[in-house]
Amino acid sequence: MSVEPARIKSASIDPVGAASVGAAPTSAAPAIPVPWRVSGRSRNGVIEVEHRGSSPLRSVRCALAGGGLLGLTLPRTVYPGERLRVVVRGVWADDAVTASDAMLVLRWFDPSGTELLWPIAL
Repeated sequence: MSVEPARIKSASIDPVGAASVGAAPTSAAPAIPVPWRVSGRSRNGVIEVEHRGSSPLRSVRCALAGGGLLGLTLPRTVYPGERLRVVVRGVWADDAVTASDAMLVLRWFDPSGTELLWPIAL
């Protein structure tokens, strides 16, 4: 008895009355204002961001997309008017700071519990 290998077939099927490809969605979610402002940056990888919103943001942390290193950023609550200083450092820090595609990603939970992300070009 031989076993046939599994085969997967996919096809695109346009539903009747569907909008054309690339058309804007009919019920887009409202834009959410970013409660942050880059308040300072240096050539050696130090970025300072200020919380400009009206309520505390929970579990704020940073991630780095690119070739540098970012020290451990434990989640913390940031209150309106507070500033965070983020330092990109390590063996490839200079490359990360100057790379055109490197980004610092600021992540947080708003008061409703929704996680939000804000990419900051380095």
